[in-house]
Amino acid sequence: MEAERKLSAIFASDVVGFSKMMANDEHKTLELLHDRREVIDDLIDNNGGKVFGSAGDSLIAEFASPIKATECAVQMQNQMSALNEGIPENNKMVFRVGINVGDVMATKDNLFGDAVNVAARLESAAKPGGICLSKAMFDMINQKVQISFEDAGQLELKNIPQPIQAYFVILGLESTRYLKYAEAPQTKIDEAEPGSLAVMLFKNLSNDEEQSYFCEGFSEDLISALSKYRNLMVVSGNASFAYREQKKSPKEIGKELGVRYILEGSVRKLGKRIRISTSLISCERENTVWSDNFDTTLDEIFDVQDDLVQKIVYTIVGRVEADSVKQLTTKPPNNRTAYDLVLQGLEHHRKAGVDKEHAEHAVKLFEEAIEVDPNYARAYAWRACSMAWNGNWFPERYKPGEVFEICTQSVSKALELDPNDHEAHRIMGSISLENRDYEKARLHHARAVELCPSDAYILGKNAATLIYYGEPEEALESVQKAVRINPFCPDDLLLDEGLCHYWMGNFEEAIESFQKIKMKGRNSLSYLAVAYASLGEIDKAKEVLEQIALKSRDSVETFFKNESYKDQTRNEKLLSVLEKIPT
Repeated sequence: MEAERKLSAIFASDVVGFSKMMANDEHKTLELLHDRREVIDDLIDNNGGKVFGSAGDSLIAEFASPIKATECAVQMQNQMSALNEGIPENNKMVFRVGINVGDVMATKDNLFGDAVNVAARLESAAKPGGICLSKAMFDMINQKVQISFEDAGQLELKNIPQPIQAYFVILGLESTRYLKYAEAPQTKIDEAEPGSLAVMLFKNLSNDEEQSYFCEGFSEDLISALSKYRNLMVVSGNASFAYREQKKSPKEIGKELGVRYILEGSVRKLGKRIRISTSLISCERENTVWSDNFDTTLDEIFDVQDDLVQKIVYTIVGRVEADSVKQLTTKPPNNRTAYDLVLQGLEHHRKAGVDKEHAEHAVKLFEEAIEVDPNYARAYAWRACSMAWNGNWFPERYKPGEVFEICTQSVSKALELDPNDHEAHRIMGSISLENRDYEKARLHHARAVELCPSDAYILGKNAATLIYYGEPEEALESVQKAVRINPFCPDDLLLDEGLCHYWMGNFEEAIESFQKIKMKGRNSLSYLAVAYASLGEIDKAKEVLEQIALKSRDSVETFFKNESYKDQTRNEKLLSVLEKIPT
């Protein structure tokens, strides 16, 4: 029989200490395994998987989607953890899961190949109650699922000739800001404003692939600088950078993002010398309005940014006073090496929620930038933001409240050095909200928006603050501005939009917003449940609570008790609605 070859995600699991459990009580162990397998098999089926091998306590399943295979594993381990709560120790059954993706040979009723063997060996390497993934899986799902990872290193696996780079899934630690969003814009723009612009990700023409961090950082800095000019409408980098691997015409991009111009560019970095090439293109006519090359060094990079901003503003707007353009730039560092270190740090900070090595490295680079230039406000601001992730990853390193204090001191220093740093205000606003200082949080988020009115993330954080402050109508306006700037409409904006509608009493609109969320976690599902319950749709609310049990080990009741509302009666209202849903 000729076997069919195909690419599949292979999911392998078994029970920890199964032989010992059988030796103690065969009948009870088999009964438990049967009950657990019914739950697991349903999860595999619901996620589009198919069991193709089962012997004793072990199970192997195939998935067409690596993402669905991973989500199934997370749901399974959360469900097994829930089933083990409150029962005698000898009745608990703990599983391990290993997942790999690769080429397999498929017969009528079985799969063969190294991909299958590696998955089975990764399962043996997983921690009890945990999940172990190959690097091939990690590369496919990284920043596409709302989970974090720990680097397991190069694993020597039994009967596998070469070491396998692997990762452990960390359950309960979610990464949100830099998750990759939808494949296409979620909102339609009817007409582009006269000063609308998208800055595309500048291409790296250097021989060194690692220099890509510089291109992304430089592109983001241009967006921030241009966003401060009120006659321009600059879309979010999360939206424009999504086209980095898409071959679409300027007209198509302009229509999807709702802009009249796109700025393309490239960077060739060789040692200290840098050549930056730029072209401003009319989306409608698909012609180059203006282009220029800049030969510079790292020491002069801010002069190039100033020159670029000035030329773009003059070209698009037609005329602008020189003083207005000069006010667009953030206070540059005294030492340009510090700037490069911050860009490197941001590259790791974007992935700080994915694994702890990135979180640790980001802080290290920001601190190096501070050593090089103790007066660089931006380095202090991002150090504060990145330290929060280190507190999540390394709680054993810090005393209670220590991370919070370090973050506060660092961002305070940033604001002392540069009172007009929008990110520093945004970070201080988030710290203040966490500290339940609502007036201070509102003040700093409002200032961040004032300094950088075309930053979708800042607008979203401002909206969240207004929601907790108790002003959902004003928050909704901020959300709507953010969605215009980022038509890809990330999940955090949809969550904010849903919360605005919920507290305005628009429960159907709230449900619509929550349902649009692509990576539904405990937060969005908890509010979706109470929105259904508020409409009297109790059965649907109960179904949502059952989904939460698969995705999160945290109690919905505890989540609502700890929500940061200024008016605590809102927490009480959420809990009272939750009580209407039978469990």
